[in-house]
Amino acid sequence: MKAIFRHELRCYFTTPMGYVFLIMYTLLAGIVYVFVNIGQEMSASMNLLLSGMQLPFMLIAPILTMRLFAEERRTKTDQLLLTSPVRISAIVLGKALACLTMLLIAMALTLLFPLVISQYAQVSVRQVLTTCLGYYLLDAAMLCVGVLVSALCVHQVTAAVITLGVNVFLYLCEHFITPQLSTSYLAGLRAVVAMLPTSGRISEFASGVISPADACYFIGFAALMLFLTCRAVEARRFAKG
Repeated sequence: MKAIFRHELRCYFTTPMGYVFLIMYTLLAGIVYVFVNIGQEMSASMNLLLSGMQLPFMLIAPILTMRLFAEERRTKTDQLLLTSPVRISAIVLGKALACLTMLLIAMALTLLFPLVISQYAQVSVRQVLTTCLGYYLLDAAMLCVGVLVSALCVHQVTAAVITLGVNVFLYLCEHFITPQLSTSYLAGLRAVVAMLPTSGRISEFASGVISPADACYFIGFAALMLFLTCRAVEARRFAKG
């Protein structure tokens, strides 16, 4: 797993994808911070920044996940992994951890904003860190969806488009669909939609309190996506004979 992790992480920095993601994430975060945190609210709150980054993140997240399995499947280089004595779980975890490390680096860069503001205003370090933790868990769960989609697709462009579609669907569910499901006969559907990972589960993190229940939910959802990814890759291994 360590070798796969190092290889995938190296690929992000030997190809434009890693740099494109980090630059776009930091640039968009800077725009949100200037126009929302400073321009509108005059606040150093990371909750304002990261909640405003959810839609932009959904749009650029496929950059990290689209090639993980799909491109190898298209070029047939996945056969080297599928026929190796490495466990499927180690392959999936190695690739996913590299992806999550890139997300961690991107979010760490956003800590520069409250650090600069702290020279002129009081900033709660605990609240900043817990908010970042909550949104990291949420974004990590969404990235794991992209990992699963990449394992199911042959072309990375297809994986990117489907991942983008899923992310937009999750965003629409939280902000537009769920509020409309208020009638009694739609209560069951509302309960199902409410089980999807949304920023609504970040409220306690944003107030400076770590919520074990929500943390376990995000970790459990991510684990489920990676488990399904393992099953998808394993099915392809047996299909190769």
